[in-house]
Order: sequence, then structure tokens, then C-alpha cells
Amino acid sequence: MKTYILTLKQKSGLLSPLQSDTIYGHFCWRLKERLGTEKLTEFIELFKNSKPVFILSDGLLKVKNEIHFPRPFVFNKPETKEKKVDKILEFVDRKKSKERNYLTLSELNKFLSTGKIKLEEIEEDIDSKKTKKKKIFEESLRVSVQIDRNSFASAEGKLYSYNPKFSRDDVSFVVFIKVLDEEKFKEFDCNNILKDTFTIGFGKKKSSGYGQFEILGFNEYAEIIEPTESGQFVVLGNYLPSIEDTVSPIGYDINTKYGKLGEEFSQSENPFKNPIVFLTAGSCLRTENKKDFYGRITDEGEVSHTNKFAVQFGMPFTLKFNLL
Repeated sequence: MKTYILTLKQKSGLLSPLQSDTIYGHFCWRLKERLGTEKLTEFIELFKNSKPVFILSDGLLKVKNEIHFPRPFVFNKPETKEKKVDKILEFVDRKKSKERNYLTLSELNKFLSTGKIKLEEIEEDIDSKKTKKKKIFEESLRVSVQIDRNSFASAEGKLYSYNPKFSRDDVSFVVFIKVLDEEKFKEFDCNNILKDTFTIGFGKKKSSGYGQFEILGFNEYAEIIEPTESGQFVVLGNYLPSIEDTVSPIGYDINTKYGKLGEEFSQSENPFKNPIVFLTAGSCLRTENKKDFYGRITDEGEVSHTNKFAVQFGMPFTLKFNLL
């Protein structure tokens, strides 16, 4: 197994979060365009039969040269302090640490070996003129009006607004890909299709030019140090537990998604997906079934009553960790 890192630079405003299940969905549409419906069906069947070609993460921020890994949901019991002043200092430190929702690479590797989060001192990204933290994203208000398809004029009362996000010049995104089947990865041309997924456009209003990225690199990555064997893992994307995973929670958060069918299916009579509850990036779980991947792809009809072929991927990039 090899792990790769896809590095992306934003070229236009972004309206949809780079979540792993959404990236899978966009990938499937691009695969269908390039290789056809039969190849797409074959690709999806591999995941359904527990033979995934690859697993991938959410799009993670890379600020300057530091990747922001999702902070694991684990609770570290505080050390017992006898003196009042030590208790106050310990409380202040814990409060300050909760303000940071990510780990650096070195902090992540320490967590994977011990199961404990120990934050290091990092240089604050401060705007000296205003003495406050620089924003990673800026939102820009956009206003559009719906066009009446009969008169080709502006529809009355159909004005709406949206707020695309634009990242700073020193900010990029990375997606981690763990290849589980090298032969199939090449057969489906996954490398190039993954790149197309982001260069063509991602998420809402991509047909209007939003969600476009420049590919800065697709390289092998070996800087994450995992334990060789472990009964615990942390997910780096949206996760749908399967029965075979036999997981029990250590700490987790959830995200209920009310999605919409993509591409031409978005124009169908009922384009809305059924609500799906995911465990989010940073969720930590314990299992007796040690595998290279966890999660599942939804069954036919589970996502949409009107389109039984629609599926949702809940098999994110995972990392094993020790819990001492």
C-alpha cells in the first residue's frame, strides 16, 4: 500500500466543503465521463464487495508549509495538581488548547504512538496592523437572480445571495489517498481522474466557474508514522460504520447531510437525497477487526427513493493509533 498527497491551490471561490464522500461522488461522475457507465458500475461494485481501490480524506488545509490534520476526539485526563496556582495554570492551558481544532504533523505522529494530544508552541499568524489573527478565508457576497425560462427575463421575487470562500495566497489544500489496489488504480486511471475532479470544478455552481483548483502536485507521502498493528483508528473523512467493522466509540462527532443528486440527476423530479448521518473527521474508534480500511458504501435505495442507483461513500482515509 502506498499513500499519496494531492496538493491543490484554489483558483475560484468555493461554495462546498471538501468532504471525502463528496469528493468520491465527483470522482465517479468524472470516471463515467471518461470510461463509461460499465466501468463506473465495476468501480462501485469493488467498494460494495469490500475491495476498494483506494480511500481518501477530506480536503485538509495547508497553511504556509504546515498541514492541519483534524484533531482527534479523545479525552486526556488532566494531571492532579495540589497547589491552587498550578490548578489555575492547568485550567488555562486546557482552555487554550481547546481553541485549536487541528494537529501539526509532529503532533499527529506523537498522538498515533501514544493516543495522547500534546500541543506544541506554534507561531501565531498575526496581522501586525490590527494585532489579531489573520483569517484563512475571506467570504465575498454574491447576488444573482433567477431567469424566467419562458420570457428570458429576470424572474420576479427570485433574487438570492451566496458567499463563496477565497483562501489566502499562502493557503492550499491537500487530499490524502491510500491506494489499496495498485493494479485497479492504474486500470481506472484514478490519478488523472482525481486531478480532473478538481480542475473542472467542485461543488455548488461549478458550471459557473466556482470550485476550480490548480494541481500543485500528486506525490507519494511517507511522513505519517502509524503503528504496524492497532485496535484503534482515527478517521480523516466522513465515515459510515459497517457491521463488519465491529467498532465501539472512543470519541466522535456527527454530521447529518441533506444532500442533492448531482449532474443531470439534479434536474429530476425529486433531486433531494435522504438524510445520512456520518461520523466526522477526527472521530476515534476501537475495533477487534483489524483491517486496512473501514466503512461502507450505501445500499441501493438508501440514498434516494427516486434513483436507486445513487450511492454515498462512507469509506474515508483512516490512521491506526496506540492508546496507552
